[in-house]
Amino acid sequence: MFRLPVSISLLLAGMLLSCENDSGEIQRITHFENAPDEYTENLNMFHNDSGQTKVNLYAKVSQTFYEPKHITKFQDYLRVDFFNKTGAKVSTLVALSGLFDHDEGVVEVQDSVRLYNYLKDQQLETEYLIWNKKDSTIRTDRNVLVRSPKEILKGKGLVTKQDFSFFEILEPTGRMDIKKER
Repeated sequence: MFRLPVSISLLLAGMLLSCENDSGEIQRITHFENAPDEYTENLNMFHNDSGQTKVNLYAKVSQTFYEPKHITKFQDYLRVDFFNKTGAKVSTLVALSGLFDHDEGVVEVQDSVRLYNYLKDQQLETEYLIWNKKDSTIRTDRNVLVRSPKEILKGKGLVTKQDFSFFEILEPTGRMDIKKER
């Protein structure tokens, strides 16, 4: 029979008994109070309905938090492409940052915000707007500039659908040329 010397036995027993995971110490080292529950770089998310793409969202950096409220923060660049019923891209929304409130179904974007309609070749420029996913509306209460090949419109506040096919400037400013249609 094989016998270990007493000193080796005591050394092994001491090593086994000294290994202990202190849960408080582990929590202190690994827990970051303001850290996101999910972190993604180059997020590319598609929303499809009946096999057709409706929305494509791309974000350079995405951070999702579940508590105290379920939100996702977008940083460094955000692009949302909107598609019509036939699958054609009709408009694109870009901004440098944003926040998606999952419970409310609302996306707030800010900083160098642009909404572009491809068919009309028109672009909205503002610093902040809200996209309501539930009713497909986009609105802002900030200063806006709408550029198209025929005109430049300015004002404060705007409401439109996400395809940006028709819009209303709530407080227009400046001069507008109105032509009578025949």
